[in-house]
Amino acid sequence: MRILMASKREPGRPGRRDGGVQTWVATVAAELRNQGHNVDIVGAGGSTQGRYDFGVFANATHTAPMADCCDQAVLVCHGIVPDESPEDWPHDVAYTSEEVRSHWRGAGAIIRQPLDLDYWSPGDAPATGIVRYANRGGLEWLPQIAASMGLPFTHIRNATHEQAREALRGAACVLASGRCAVEAMACGVPVVICDDRHYQGPLLHAGIMREAMERNYSGRGGVAPAPDNVRAAIDHAMLVGSFRWHAEAYHDAKRITQELLRLCPQ
Repeated sequence: MRILMASKREPGRPGRRDGGVQTWVATVAAELRNQGHNVDIVGAGGSTQGRYDFGVFANATHTAPMADCCDQAVLVCHGIVPDESPEDWPHDVAYTSEEVRSHWRGAGAIIRQPLDLDYWSPGDAPATGIVRYANRGGLEWLPQIAASMGLPFTHIRNATHEQAREALRGAACVLASGRCAVEAMACGVPVVICDDRHYQGPLLHAGIMREAMERNYSGRGGVAPAPDNVRAAIDHAMLVGSFRWHAEAYHDAKRITQELLRLCPQ
């Protein structure tokens, strides 16, 4: 098939770090190409080339006009900010989690965050150190928690995929949210859903991973992180161990692209 993937900002734009939407687009596009499809990726204001069999859209406020060049189109809502609104979108809508679907009062399919599990995979490095994997600040007391456990602390921010994977593979426990948390799970390390977002405040989800997945690993629905409860969450995650099985069960890009293609029956 000839497939168009459109979002507010295309992946790999110089001077801008890719966010969750761009990484989702890039991962899905790569897997679709592996399966033999012809895929074009376009940002808002970009130009399309003729007609497409199928269009996969994000950020409809910015990309909706391009749906006119697609025989079939689906909007994938990635979050709950205004740019993700499906209002007035005339075609099918899918969502990256149950929380996102509920927020928009939708009824479409769930198409989760896809991962190349051959790339994001466990390594042979010894598991040492507490790693925070986030570009955000806050939670300044995390190094003290690591020190109290006799472990080094590393905060990965603005890292390449290669740098992130190396650090994740050598972690005893990773604190992250969103796609960063899923990448850490795929690398086979214990994970705590924890973050500090300036527009929401500190977030900690200490419940079971299925509940975190339904909330897009956002940390919402949890509690405000503090030294005591984060230390307890780290201890619990390290006791449970690897979450690689979870990434394999729910985030394999090969299966997720097939779920997406089912929204475009031939």
